[in-house]
Amino acid sequence: MGIRVGAGSWLSLLASATVAAAMLAGPPPVPAAATAPAQRAHTVPAGMGGKVWDVIPTHAKVVALTIDTGGDDKGCLSMLQTLRQRHVRASFFLLGNFVSAHEADARAMAAAGRVGDHSMTHPHFTRLTDARIRQEVLGAEQTIVSVTGADPWPWFRFPFGDHNVHTVSVVNSVGFVPVGWTVDTLGWQGTSRGITVAKIVARVLTKLRPGEIVLMHCASNRKDHSTLDAHALPLVITQLQHRGYQFVTLDALLGLGYQVLTSDGGVSSFGAPGYGSARTLRAGVTARAVAADHGTGGYWILTSDGAVVNRNAPRYGSLAGKIPAGQAVTAIAASPSKGYWVLTSNGGVHNFGAPWYGSAAGKLPAGVTAIGLAADPATGGYWILASDGSVTGYNAPSYGSLAGKIPAGQAVTAIDGQ
Repeated sequence: MGIRVGAGSWLSLLASATVAAAMLAGPPPVPAAATAPAQRAHTVPAGMGGKVWDVIPTHAKVVALTIDTGGDDKGCLSMLQTLRQRHVRASFFLLGNFVSAHEADARAMAAAGRVGDHSMTHPHFTRLTDARIRQEVLGAEQTIVSVTGADPWPWFRFPFGDHNVHTVSVVNSVGFVPVGWTVDTLGWQGTSRGITVAKIVARVLTKLRPGEIVLMHCASNRKDHSTLDAHALPLVITQLQHRGYQFVTLDALLGLGYQVLTSDGGVSSFGAPGYGSARTLRAGVTARAVAADHGTGGYWILTSDGAVVNRNAPRYGSLAGKIPAGQAVTAIAASPSKGYWVLTSNGGVHNFGAPWYGSAAGKLPAGVTAIGLAADPATGGYWILASDGSVTGYNAPSYGSLAGKIPAGQAVTAIDGQ
């Protein structure tokens, strides 16, 4: 695997002027936050180790927009507004130092998509010791989690794209998966080096293919102060949509597609990896619902006795033996960060490894039951769907419902968020 230096960040403009000094002085001291390991040990998701992923392996017409942070945040607000207005989710590779300096921006990015780890201080990884590599990765993870509440695991991007076989193995050793890019817009080079919005769009379209990973930056160019990627983002989105492409986060690397659950606990996978079923259910127990784990690509199966069966996903607990009297479990939803919620028919929401924001228990009209639950990926909250068509949000905005508007002879059956 070769080394790619300079294409990954506007910071590479400074690299040639500082190489000699860095080699003489040795690696710079790592901030205190970077020296402490993350609290949770990670392992690389199955089949993801040993390489840098430059494209999402799929035949589906999807694109992952990835935005790297740098020295300043001059393009952040514009890019976040564009993504929000166009209802597009992106992946953000956060520097630990950036997160410490721009906490509000980091939290907004975590709410607008998926965060990844971009190291603590943005060094050339091929010049670091193994210990320093681990400090850079884990220190950034700890900082990102402490500020945003979102864990960047398992996604990591090498600063400057600077890597080799050994650095990939060290990053894998702490559970992270390096992600590269299919195309670098070169917006970070700025107007001073001849880049324009038109050239950015042309580069994205020239390299367009199913699973394309686009590299953009939110910082301004240090010479001309331009934020070309921010200006180009609306047109990039429009042109990709005109070509029939949809947008995904890097979690699509864990598998696109869906799982279909049958009442006996069987899971059939279509376009997504399968990790097993729950066909050992006790007599009288049926499988009720399935929810995907955004972190591992696995899933959780909810059964009628309140149990949750985990497949390539961590176990956080269940309602087995604890279903409230007279109630039934009706739905399960995965948190955008970690854990899941289980819904009971009285509107109760039971959290397992995920934050709790409230429930509709004791608030539903007579004869109305809670039948669906969906996570809001933007806020980390959730919506409860009731049998009368009403939707109640908990740390999630209201967009309307079918209350009083259910077509004659029909029933509401499910809800999902995006």
